[in-house]
Amino acid sequence: MNYLDRLNVPRVINASGRMTALGVNTLSDDVSAAVAEAGRAYVDMRALRQAAEERIAELIGAEAAMITTGAAAGVALMVAACIAGDDISRVQALPDPLGHPNEILLQAGHQVSFGAPITQMIRMAGGQPRAVGLVNSVSEAHLTGAFGPQVAAFLYIQSHHTVHKGMLSLARCIELCRDAGVPVLIDAAAEEDLTHFVQSGAALVTFSGGKAIGGPTSGIVAGQRALVRACQAQNGGIGRPMKVGKEQILGLWVALEAYAQRDVAAEQAHNSRLVDELLAGFAPFAETRRLADEAGRGIERAAIVLPPARSAALLTFLEEGTPPIHTRSHQANLGIVVFDPRPLADGEVEVIVERVRVFFANPR
Repeated sequence: MNYLDRLNVPRVINASGRMTALGVNTLSDDVSAAVAEAGRAYVDMRALRQAAEERIAELIGAEAAMITTGAAAGVALMVAACIAGDDISRVQALPDPLGHPNEILLQAGHQVSFGAPITQMIRMAGGQPRAVGLVNSVSEAHLTGAFGPQVAAFLYIQSHHTVHKGMLSLARCIELCRDAGVPVLIDAAAEEDLTHFVQSGAALVTFSGGKAIGGPTSGIVAGQRALVRACQAQNGGIGRPMKVGKEQILGLWVALEAYAQRDVAAEQAHNSRLVDELLAGFAPFAETRRLADEAGRGIERAAIVLPPARSAALLTFLEEGTPPIHTRSHQANLGIVVFDPRPLADGEVEVIVERVRVFFANPR
């Protein structure tokens, strides 16, 4: 039975990327089967969580791991862990820190929105966000000068949403925070090299389970055992509204097992071929570019370059067609319409190219 049709919700062609607004990802047959199996069973949830989290920690090389509802929840839980620890009275008092250190430092260029403000994730856990430096320039003195008795942690946002120019590197932030005894938290929601961030020296890292990993909507917090335990303690407080179901737990574990065994070179070669096909298809109509990923991941994308007003018209034309085609529109105000190859299914490159051809054939 086609439930989307019953709700009159159209499927879209996703050339935008692994975006929450488009359902993040599609599930493999194995992950779908795991979700269905969990949905048909009663289980001891504590035993399931423990077994899955132990296996996940092994797969990504962490001391310990926790499954969450997503990376945004992971940020809130990491902050809460640094403020309240696993003391149940402090856990249940949040977002009131009860006078304990609660300043969460972050670089000014990392104070962004990913659909919601990162600072709100901090505040809901009892943290007081404190931006250091300027939006396009953060010095070591900016960071070290912010250290003080009220600082509970430093949060580093690894994302295309952030400003990259003028920010301190993750490695340098970790060094400076280590010298000051300040734990470093990383929001690495969409990152692909999980082990790199786990082994970076940070205290805790959070990842999306539904983006690079390809699991159901979910997330992971991983890192130092004591702090992961403190994250888990938040299930008796602010973590309760963020609880995960058995379907998410089993599906995420199966997805991560497959992700750990994937052929990275083959995936990149496949995506590069799709970019070649898109660029070749667009070339008769417009200026094109091959773009590297803004956040430094090994991702290539195809782009069409137009006057900004014309690019806005192209976006509207693609999204209002049948089926709707969604692009990566972060740079549309600059006249750059970007197509991400990773979510594309067989035959969708041809559909995109034809729709672009029709757009340019229309003089309006």
